[in-house]
Amino acid sequence: MKEYQVFNLEKIKDLTSSIDVLQARAHQLTGQSLKVETWKQLVIERFSEEKILSQIDTLSDLLIDTRNRLQKIAKENVGRFLNFQEGLIRKYKEINQQKLKKLKLVEDSSRRIGLFLIENRKISKLIHKISYTPSLEVSQWLEILDSLQENSLFLKIMKKIEIYRENLIQDKLKIEVNKIPKDTEVSLVKEYEKVFLEDPELSFKEYLQILENDLTQQELKEKRILVKEAKEKEEFENLKKNQEEHKETYNDYLKLSDSEFKRKRRKKSREKLKTISKNGKEMKEIEISDEITEKIEKFKSKLDKTFEDKYLIQKDDEQDPLDLVRERKRKKQKEYKEYKDHFEEN
Repeated sequence: MKEYQVFNLEKIKDLTSSIDVLQARAHQLTGQSLKVETWKQLVIERFSEEKILSQIDTLSDLLIDTRNRLQKIAKENVGRFLNFQEGLIRKYKEINQQKLKKLKLVEDSSRRIGLFLIENRKISKLIHKISYTPSLEVSQWLEILDSLQENSLFLKIMKKIEIYRENLIQDKLKIEVNKIPKDTEVSLVKEYEKVFLEDPELSFKEYLQILENDLTQQELKEKRILVKEAKEKEEFENLKKNQEEHKETYNDYLKLSDSEFKRKRRKKSREKLKTISKNGKEMKEIEISDEITEKIEKFKSKLDKTFEDKYLIQKDDEQDPLDLVRERKRKKQKEYKEYKDHFEEN
């Protein structure tokens, strides 16, 4: 009576497991033969008799011949085992494909029957489990990335993917360009094509909005610059006008004699005193109590000469007014020249 066994990949692995042992023995034989060569050299150095040396050569030749024969036999056996393994795997694939075809026919029939029953509400569809294929995580990609950079197959696939992506972008660009109105400027369309290659998700409408916002910001910036320049120009004109008025006044003062200049200065002082007296008359009297008056007097008593020297502006009557005018004129001319040079440079 024949005994049937399960024919699967595990069974094929058991039948061909001797290949690994045979290959290991072949490598071991090669290693031992190398040791024989080393042993031969050591023995030759120790003996000098011709008879012994000839025997050593004979033994060495026999060992080498035996090694070559064993290696040849091992290679032939490994080849036979590999052919046997390939035949078993090929047979397993054929049997498995036949089973899959039969299973597909059964599944198609079962699916048609099941769909008919579901449509007629005879049975309900049951979901036993969710089938999905998990993708590699980022950490796993990082671990194998260095080795993939040296893999010619991976690089070839990535090149094809890159070409495929470029073709998709070009196709999408053609679709977006066809949506653009025909009366649109050609230069604007060319600029959009350049931007689209950098950002394939950007539509022409979105590009126009970004362009309008950029133009608005640029116009605002230019307007601010114009306002600033106009303001600086106005300040310069006012300064120039004031400088000219001061210059005329200084020239008039310089034409006066000492007595006339002093008389004008006294007149100015009297005008200031009149203004102070008028303001004093217009001030309303404030009623204060004796206690507050006493506090004010105490505070006034503390305003000695050191306080006045420290906090109040002192008047210098010894300096010549003409020198003051000339000094003031020199400072104003210097200030006017600095402003003038500044605006001429800009």
